[in-house]
Amino acid sequence: MDGGDWAIRLTAFLAFAGYVLALASCRGRERRDTPSGTAWWALGLAALLVHMACAFHFSHGWSHARALAATASQTAELTGIDTGVGLYLNYAFAVVWLADATWLRLAKRSHEKRPAWMGAVLHGFIAFMWFNATVVFGSPWGRAAGWAAVVGLGGWFALQRRRTL
Repeated sequence: MDGGDWAIRLTAFLAFAGYVLALASCRGRERRDTPSGTAWWALGLAALLVHMACAFHFSHGWSHARALAATASQTAELTGIDTGVGLYLNYAFAVVWLADATWLRLAKRSHEKRPAWMGAVLHGFIAFMWFNATVVFGSPWGRAAGWAAVVGLGGWFALQRRRTL
């Protein structure tokens, strides 16, 4: 594995860790956005954006067409469906996370008062993307980390929910 591969993997890991640590920092619905949770959220986003830049630089030569072809090839290899739609989902993933982090930074009170369904949709989409990145398309280590996060965060949130009832 060369330096470019390491940069891609390390930034992906840091983005995933930022996401998981941001969620783990939550302490129930009334304190969703703790200072540490907000910092982890921003760190995860920054790492994701650097990860995307590294992937485009080292793997795709800054070519959207090459990234689309690589995504379609990987998807076909795994699912039998030759589609690059995953690349567009990754773009949406970055935009959604960036929009949420920006909203949180610029209008924290408004962000905290957003409807519960909005947060559920946001986190549902982001969790779906991380599950696919780690468990479905990830390396063996990525799969292990993905499942550990699913089980760990699931247990954590179940305990938090039980405590608030």
